[in-house]
Amino acid sequence: MKDKTPPVTSVYFIGLLKAYLRGTKTKQEVLQDLYGEINLQPTDLEDSGEDVTRLLLRTATAVHEDYYQEIVGALTQATDSTPTREGVIHQLEALLAGNSTPEALLQWATWHNDPGEDNGVSYFDDLAVDYFCTQLLPAPPEPLTHAHYAQALKIFKNPLRDQLKDKVALVLLFEKERQRFLFYVGDYIQGHTAPEQLDVYLLNKFGMDHYSFPYMTSLASIMYDPSKLPALLKMAANSPESF
Repeated sequence: MKDKTPPVTSVYFIGLLKAYLRGTKTKQEVLQDLYGEINLQPTDLEDSGEDVTRLLLRTATAVHEDYYQEIVGALTQATDSTPTREGVIHQLEALLAGNSTPEALLQWATWHNDPGEDNGVSYFDDLAVDYFCTQLLPAPPEPLTHAHYAQALKIFKNPLRDQLKDKVALVLLFEKERQRFLFYVGDYIQGHTAPEQLDVYLLNKFGMDHYSFPYMTSLASIMYDPSKLPALLKMAANSPESF
């Protein structure tokens, strides 16, 4: 029986796992694929919130004992198993459509944060995705609402795909952060603080200094005119095309 060809190969599991890690398949979609491809009952897969990567490895090993090493080896060398912008969009769309949950979204976004885990992922290709997965979702400054998720989706679907501006907009999802922005940037445009002093705020909140902050040209255009600051905030929070 050992020579009998299994119903699926390790390549199937590798592809499914990469799709989940990138975000183009939700946990529920992974389960549905397994139900359709492998003769298993839902009770064989559902395991009180088991991480999808472990679930797939466990399922693959049950199909063929050699698959575990094949999958781990393939993922260790993989360069296409990093969370992507398309993945974030897919996960958020599923959540907003009622086909996923905030818990499933958080589990997907933070699987790579587990100590000791090595799934071949070392770097994010997108600063906004990095911030969303490693900071915003795990530790939001206030509970995330449907409106927050909808606005985040709008930001990630911005066709310009400006990573710096999109990261700024994600930070400014929250009213508390928008008020901080008005305070610190308002001080700067009124000449109360120097660029180096503004850097303390920019580095702390956005990981940028006044050289890399994408709205410094816009700030220069409204110096000593604080009445235009709300318009700048609206632009930064929604990441529109121009100011």
